[in-house]
Amino acid sequence: MPAPENPFQPYADVHKQLNGPGDARPTALQVVEDCGVLSKLSNKTIVIILADLSTPPYETGCSAGIGIDTARALYEAGAKLLLTARDGHKLEKIIDDIVSNAKHNKNGPRPVAIDLDLSSLEGVRKGAEEIKAKSSGKLNVLIENAGIMAVPLSKTADGFERHMGVNHFAHFLLFQLLKPLLLESAKDSGTISRVITVSSAGHRQSGIRFDDMFWEKNPSTYHKFIGYGQSKTANVYMANSINRHYANQGIIGLSLHPGAIMTTELGRHMTQEDYALFGDMAKFRSMSKSAEQGAATTVWAAVSPHFEGKNGGRYLADVGECGPMGSGAIVGGAGYAEHAYDEEAEEKLWKISCEAVGVSDD
Repeated sequence: MPAPENPFQPYADVHKQLNGPGDARPTALQVVEDCGVLSKLSNKTIVIILADLSTPPYETGCSAGIGIDTARALYEAGAKLLLTARDGHKLEKIIDDIVSNAKHNKNGPRPVAIDLDLSSLEGVRKGAEEIKAKSSGKLNVLIENAGIMAVPLSKTADGFERHMGVNHFAHFLLFQLLKPLLLESAKDSGTISRVITVSSAGHRQSGIRFDDMFWEKNPSTYHKFIGYGQSKTANVYMANSINRHYANQGIIGLSLHPGAIMTTELGRHMTQEDYALFGDMAKFRSMSKSAEQGAATTVWAAVSPHFEGKNGGRYLADVGECGPMGSGAIVGGAGYAEHAYDEEAEEKLWKISCEAVGVSDD
């Protein structure tokens, strides 16, 4: 899909003056209210891919970061939620908190906890089987939220460079395994199924290094932000390709940048030297968001009528569709890199990914 010529940005006005976390920019719950779906999505089943932060590979998700606030808002919308994490015991405690602190949804179904390990393809396959067993044959929205950032050069159990293995190939395989549910649910409901990949402004750091994706030829040239950036471009390409392959069958793909959120543990591997690359930290802090605000774009992608049967294959940020990044764009800000919409590269990665995870290229 080409980039939108006139990006739809319904919250543009409140993003003009930035005053840091808790400013006028919308929260995830506000988006649910603005879209008119508070307590109205009882007919929807939503899977949110989250993961525990207490053990390697330090994935973001339900125990901290935007994942928990995405879940909170969509629970208030009344949807049936299936939440994944590496630590099922901790996840049950999070679910207890979501249910007990709900402001509007007092009688909805309790979210279901599912074990899912993104560090290996076998872990993904096991998690997918559990999702299918507990979904009652229905899946309307798949939110692929987990990820790692700025880790040293290393490989997953399947031999992938860790950023690409966790951030892209694991999520790609999960989509492929859950695709029949998404297709059938779109057919049965008469509404579009949505696959939402949480990418990042970090995609601007690198396209896909097709000549040496895993730094096997020259490991000494590895840079952790290039590794991260490549994987975040892969998230964008995956969403665009899903939309190209399946929009006419009832599935759209969307990718997004949640914003700069300094309260998560995603950057736990970063050093002071790394943070210096962000430039003016005062400006960076003013544009940063709370976790509740960071989850808003994900929730908008999941519930907005703007995407019902149209407008798929878009890269989103600041609760709207993105335009291209401008010259001198601040690190962590909105705006996509020129390579974000590249059909040839998207399809090349699609074919490589199908082969890498062992699924047919249809």
